[in-house]
Amino acid sequence: MGITTSPLGTRLSNDNFYNAQVVYVNGVVTNAVAWGISAPAVAALVARRAEYEPLYFKSQDKNTRTKNDVVAHRRCRKIYEKELRDFHNEWIDGNSSISAEQKLILGGREKDIEPTPRGKIEVVPYIFLKALGGGVIEVRSQTEKDATRVSMHKLADGIECRWLLVPKGEMPPEGQEDAKKTVVSRKARFTIDCGDKNAGDSFYGFFRWTNTSVPANSGLWTKALRAVVA
Repeated sequence: MGITTSPLGTRLSNDNFYNAQVVYVNGVVTNAVAWGISAPAVAALVARRAEYEPLYFKSQDKNTRTKNDVVAHRRCRKIYEKELRDFHNEWIDGNSSISAEQKLILGGREKDIEPTPRGKIEVVPYIFLKALGGGVIEVRSQTEKDATRVSMHKLADGIECRWLLVPKGEMPPEGQEDAKKTVVSRKARFTIDCGDKNAGDSFYGFFRWTNTSVPANSGLWTKALRAVVA
């Protein structure tokens, strides 16, 4: 197990990069004095975060974003990534005041040789459905109902969905056993393509946090959640 010198890289999705930089910058701000990090260096990092985050949120809104919004976010993220790597190499990587565990939290863990045992997930995800048109349903998953961004349960590998389409006027499903189609997403935000020919039908989905290596430790199913296919 080692410590990466590039804590937040281009290989991360936009959502994962956003989440990772929140943890990283919050950790730096909280511990800057104890770790001997200069105030101007921290201020520069916080300022870049303040520039990046609004661009991220604007670029993620598919209903209102423009091409310029997407380009601006991409450019800012590229600059932010480089500054994070430079900051990490200068202030974190060789800093003897920071424990190995703290560096791993900031920089991310490499894959463990032996998987860490995970307990049973006892909760349901909070799911928000949105018809995007063209037969596509967007799924947004959160660990907290009133959160402002998508998130994945810390014990889960992903989100499992069992779903079916019900024509207008027909009865909804009674339970997840009635839904024969299954999808598992490793991302908290994903889409399900129901086919544009099914516009007007009702999409019913049942969702749970899933542990793919130990299915018995997967979470509880939600009740049936509905969206009209557009």
